[in-house]
Amino acid sequence: MKELNKMNTRISKANPWKFFALALGISWFFWMWVILLGWNVFTFPAIILGALGLFGPAIAEIILISRTHDKEQWKDYWQRVFDIRRIKGKWFLVILLTFPVLNAIAILMSFLSGSPLPRFETAENLLSEPWRILPFAIFILIFGPLPEELGWRGYALDGLQARYNALFSSLILGVVWALWHVPLFFMKGTFQHDQLRFATPGFWSYIFGPIIISILFTWIYNNTNRSTLSAILFHLMINLTGEFLPLTEQGRIYSTVLVTLISLMVVVIWGPTTLTYQGKILKRFFGKGTYPSQLSFWLNFPLRRLILSPQKLADRLHLKEDFSVLEIGPGSGYFSVEIARRIPQGHLELFDIQQGMLEKARHKIESAGLHNVGFTQGDAVDLPFDENEFDVVFLVAVLGEVSDKERCLDAIYRILKPSGLLSITEQPGDPDFLPLSVVRSLAEKQGFEFIESYGRKKNYTANFRKPDK
Repeated sequence: MKELNKMNTRISKANPWKFFALALGISWFFWMWVILLGWNVFTFPAIILGALGLFGPAIAEIILISRTHDKEQWKDYWQRVFDIRRIKGKWFLVILLTFPVLNAIAILMSFLSGSPLPRFETAENLLSEPWRILPFAIFILIFGPLPEELGWRGYALDGLQARYNALFSSLILGVVWALWHVPLFFMKGTFQHDQLRFATPGFWSYIFGPIIISILFTWIYNNTNRSTLSAILFHLMINLTGEFLPLTEQGRIYSTVLVTLISLMVVVIWGPTTLTYQGKILKRFFGKGTYPSQLSFWLNFPLRRLILSPQKLADRLHLKEDFSVLEIGPGSGYFSVEIARRIPQGHLELFDIQQGMLEKARHKIESAGLHNVGFTQGDAVDLPFDENEFDVVFLVAVLGEVSDKERCLDAIYRILKPSGLLSITEQPGDPDFLPLSVVRSLAEKQGFEFIESYGRKKNYTANFRKPDK
């Protein structure tokens, strides 16, 4: 534990903002002369200045770590560069295959949509002289992946993740990385200047690329025990794939869409906090049981409105302005804000088994400027409220998660006022989905009277009344 604390302290001392300023300053300083003098970057002495600019991130990192005089930080840094054991077998496959597969799919999609196939010049030339493949790969490695990743992932990413979550860190780094490339669009002889051109669709696609790809870099880096080598190899595969499987303008659009979709999947499945595998969390996400609070962001997905909007659910609850309402299992508060707005003289109580969910809902409620909402943590089989306290109790995709449904419904019956409304909504895609017939049988067994239902078989709201005795 002591060693771990020392490591965390060293990571937190890495200053990403100083690094960004230094890296961009060094690179842009050398590239500035090539641009101002109008040289082709592959002529002498422009090629020297161009190469020095590429090493800007590595030089910046060396300067910053040297100033710390921390031998352990140096040791950790170089271990992450050379220790191949950090990269387990399946991650080698991710590193080696992701972009070749993506580019191949993008080329096929582009071809099927009517665009011509790209010219595979580099592949044809190298395959005709195979002995040139290794020197070509080494050249690509030295003038791109190696000097860049020694800085971007080797230094800056740790410093960012000590301050922000993995997703936000990735996006910050991606924006800076994208800006770092901008001068290349003004340097004669570069791919960016000669083929993509500044302010064209190709330019915007190229600039957007590093921002979204940074998520994949962080995902791989964090899942390979902070391996800088994994980032270098992944970067190398991206560049080599671009040479061997080049994309047309249409293909680049398809590739950008595919990379974006994969990055979104990574965020959803691995979680934005660390982008690392969470076995129990993923099992709960895809399986039965309480929905994990760590993935609550998915509950706020905008397209969820197509299944059931908060406004439509609120309409189904027949609310009055002074009602007292209990929401069991509110998650991050997707429906809660609208319900609270409908009862300005009333009160909404949010009840959830996870404190993490309640905190997320609290943040959403406070951001909406609402003050008629309470928060209680507990198990739905034992509701800690007074008899005949609420006018409405509602659950959305929750009853199936409750361990003892009969006890839960019995507790709801106790706390509902006579003629009070119990509303149970079930939605498609929920592993704990309960058919209307089952819900109706359970509720009626506890004494509720079924009064109406909305929606369809896999997406419905069933309303029940507590008899007025």
